[in-house]
Amino acid sequence: MLDVARAAGVSRALVSLAYRDAHGVSPRTRERILARGEELGYVPDRMAASLASRGVGSVGVHLQDLHNDVFALIHDGIRAVMEHSGRDLVLSVGDLEGARDLASLRALQGARVGTVIAAGLLLPDAELRAFAARTPVVSVARAVEGVDSVCTDNALGARLATEHLLALGHRRLVFLANPPSDGYLDRRRGFEAAVAGAGLSPRTVGIGYDRDGAAAATARLLDGEDPPTAVFAHNDRAALGVLDVAVDRGLVPGRDLSVVGYDNSSPGRAPGTALTTVDLRAEELGRVAARIAGDRMEHPEVPVMQEVLEPRLVVRGTAGPPA
Repeated sequence: MLDVARAAGVSRALVSLAYRDAHGVSPRTRERILARGEELGYVPDRMAASLASRGVGSVGVHLQDLHNDVFALIHDGIRAVMEHSGRDLVLSVGDLEGARDLASLRALQGARVGTVIAAGLLLPDAELRAFAARTPVVSVARAVEGVDSVCTDNALGARLATEHLLALGHRRLVFLANPPSDGYLDRRRGFEAAVAGAGLSPRTVGIGYDRDGAAAATARLLDGEDPPTAVFAHNDRAALGVLDVAVDRGLVPGRDLSVVGYDNSSPGRAPGTALTTVDLRAEELGRVAARIAGDRMEHPEVPVMQEVLEPRLVVRGTAGPPA
């Protein structure tokens, strides 16, 4: 702490106040202190911080996107556990590009929460670890080395979906992949491994997280050479974009074009949609994250806690043999 104080040109007491987000430190000074601390690799004593701030019992929740039903399901799981613990929840929302991730986390830190449960963070691993050194974080749906987390085995989930399409007889498969970023590459890897294992060349198209982007990519694929007979999308929202194009063109999902999503969100279960998908077990992810967050607040000294859930393939009507 003394080294940070010297580097920032402030007193040791002011460094302590800055890391505890206490009153008496201007925002600019606090940012300078935290920046010098990160440069020096300073990690505050979490146990001491917990004892100094005992009584802090609220839990921060960061959700990437309120328009994606999977995050609502994760929140349901968190709330179900926290209601029984008597802890209050403080909610902050990011965006699809991850540009608001750090601001969202800092807002929760400013609310003096005991820990943060973060679902859908796009921050690089190094930045997330640096933040977690100051305020404990439970990462949901993304494993980060050195940070508490709970996720689903996404490589396995992607393999289950891809092998299902291969077993149906599809050989012209395309995976609509999320933007490459730390922590979100396993679905692509699982797809490519399964396709390569069948002696085929993997075909992957990068898209964003929005439904319209998936629709636009699907239209280009269907209008191009060697159009796919099956499309596996990185999440249900993207899969719904694929279905939008199929229906607009008079194609019957599961007969003329097979579509598989990932998440098992509510819109995919709607009558008339019947989306074949991989169950992320979103609500259970929220429940486990809440339990880990409670354990971290009660026992700040325990080693990093990480859990991996097994996904399930949910077969409905949008995937069938190629025509």
